[in-house]
Amino acid sequence: MTWSKRPIEHIDGNTALLSVVFTWDLPQAYSRAVWLREMGYRVRAGGPAVKLMPDYLADVAECNGMAVDALPWHNPAATFTSRGCIRRCGFCAIPKIEGDLVELDDWPVRPIICDNNLLACSRAHFDNVVDRLKLLEGIDFNQGLDARLLTKHHAERLAELDCIARLAWDDMTYERPFRRAYEMLRHAGFPADRVFVYVLIGYNDTPEDALYRLSEIWKTGSFPDPMRYQPLDALHKNSFVGEHWTERELRRYTRYWSRLFWFSVRFKIPFEEYVG
Repeated sequence: MTWSKRPIEHIDGNTALLSVVFTWDLPQAYSRAVWLREMGYRVRAGGPAVKLMPDYLADVAECNGMAVDALPWHNPAATFTSRGCIRRCGFCAIPKIEGDLVELDDWPVRPIICDNNLLACSRAHFDNVVDRLKLLEGIDFNQGLDARLLTKHHAERLAELDCIARLAWDDMTYERPFRRAYEMLRHAGFPADRVFVYVLIGYNDTPEDALYRLSEIWKTGSFPDPMRYQPLDALHKNSFVGEHWTERELRRYTRYWSRLFWFSVRFKIPFEEYVG
């Protein structure tokens, strides 16, 4: 199942519900809300983007949340077993929209796990999640696993599943915990091509240290996944350019490193020769 690439619209009687994940989709949601109101619908809006910028749609929709779980509208294979996070990363919206970590007593058993920090949950909760997922195939811990919290127990239990493991190496200060977690997963039985690594670029880094992180991950045999930084109030995707970057370099990095199979494996083009 793939994720929806736009705001989700759902009609329930005379009420139109809009669910907006990304702030740069708010202008499109605004236009839809105007049209739906003109059609006579009561318009209600929710989702992460609305929580981050509730005033944006305030004059065309009710923005006090929706009493429905909109996640299946975006991807019917996705689920949460916990909400919130123990971290307060400056680039992340979760502290603002979900707050502290809360374990859910029950949840739909689906293969795409969207927890923001599953490894911060209790051991009992984590083990229960693994046990309930065992009958499924193609499990994806979509938001990544916190490398600073990964233990041998976590790695061995995750290896019992048919799953992809995702880590993150967001800046240079996390090199040691990232490498430790990576080796733990490999030792537990994860092949390199079943470990993916999110790499935040364009935040408080430079092109040089971004290249180091991306290259070091690629040397392990795993695929780095470059994630271009987006401000939490961005109304246009990829409009922010950090002080050490240029727009051209950001595009060059994201295009090459997100298409490694083609550029590096298939056509044998090293990054240094890729002009973008």
